[in-house]
Amino acid sequence: MARPENLKNILSRRLKHYGLDKAAAAARVCAVADEISGGEFKAVSFKNSVLKVAVESTARAHLVRLKQAEIIKLINLKLGPEVVIKLRFEISG
Repeated sequence: MARPENLKNILSRRLKHYGLDKAAAAARVCAVADEISGGEFKAVSFKNSVLKVAVESTARAHLVRLKQAEIIKLINLKLGPEVVIKLRFEISG
């Protein structure tokens, strides 16, 4: 008897079929970034290994930039090596 297919595999295949796999991956990166942000930033978008984050001020951007390597490391620990390689900042306040 054939083994039932894993839901994760079915969903992955369907997302790819409809061209939504990259959007789903970007949403996952943003969700993980928001989980670890501690309210210091809000993930805005993810494309080409660059995570764009919104911060309230230039001072906050400076503080987050100082922790950039640690933030990237934590995200990549959850998602895989070198998923995120750079943060880009935008001032939202």
